[in-house]
Amino acid sequence: MKHTHHTLKIEKVGFYLSILCAIHCIATPVLITLIPFLGGSLIANHTWELWFIGGSIVLAGVILWIDYKKHFNTTPLLLLIGSLVIKLIEVLWLGDHFEFITGSLGALLIASAYYINWKSKVKTCNC
Repeated sequence: MKHTHHTLKIEKVGFYLSILCAIHCIATPVLITLIPFLGGSLIANHTWELWFIGGSIVLAGVILWIDYKKHFNTTPLLLLIGSLVIKLIEVLWLGDHFEFITGSLGALLIASAYYINWKSKVKTCNC
């Protein structure tokens, strides 16, 4: 079964969103520290952040689930679930004090899930 050009574009969007999330998680504390007037803007807005994270996880979940049904590799899905668990632990128990660590780790897990999923597709079929 071959991927359509549209599916490949969606996968690229998901991968780049997870990379953008990692950059955001790394850059936010630095920018807030160095440029105080950005503290209340979009870059530090928790509502925007929750929408961004939620959208990334939903997009990744859909893409990885579709590919799982073709390749049966559970590792990408487990990495995605791990990312979601880390974010939930941060939101429910840790608070903003560990956001740099949990956000970076979560984004890295999602990016790793995309990478392993891509490698799995290359190995198993001509999709």
